[in-house]
Amino acid sequence: MLDVGCGTCEIGLLFAEMGHHVTGLDLSEKMLAKAREKASRRGFDSIFKKGDAETPPFEARSFDIVVNRHLLWTLPHPDTAVMNWKKVLRKGGKLIVVDGVWNDGSLETKVRRLVNDFITLLVERRNPRKGHYSREIDSELPNRHGVPPEKMLEYFRAAGFKNIKNLDLKDIMKLQKKKMPFRKRIAYNYNYHLICGEN
Repeated sequence: MLDVGCGTCEIGLLFAEMGHHVTGLDLSEKMLAKAREKASRRGFDSIFKKGDAETPPFEARSFDIVVNRHLLWTLPHPDTAVMNWKKVLRKGGKLIVVDGVWNDGSLETKVRRLVNDFITLLVERRNPRKGHYSREIDSELPNRHGVPPEKMLEYFRAAGFKNIKNLDLKDIMKLQKKKMPFRKRIAYNYNYHLICGEN
């Protein structure tokens, strides 16, 4: 299976624990170094490669599964990415994408974020906005506030996936929220979902 935009490969290594042979792809060499270290520590013989998530540098029909989490919203050409992920899948292979909507533009979301940022400044003495994408980069991203499930379904259908399923991840969100500090819970009202389809 291919964990595309793998970061430290947390999702890919969960698949490795289930017995899958995992390849991780990411643009960041620092992330890949951490992924290699984690895989080695857990005793997995995974492959990690530096490359562009939108155009994975692999031959057609190389994988049974392509998966990614919180990646699609960061891509300038998400429609092209989904089509290219389909190309590297074998017939009957599955694409699994987990993403969400981080900012729905509502007043409630703005207030929640403002309160969270203020508490983070007080408690952690750091700027919570530091490290966010610049306005220039933001302008290149069609889904900079997150990818609604309707948009993800549109990408999957345009690429020609079959048996497409849309799973709401509210139960997982509730579990995550229970473990968060109060200040994080204030802002945590995101809408997560998992879309999968068959080649």
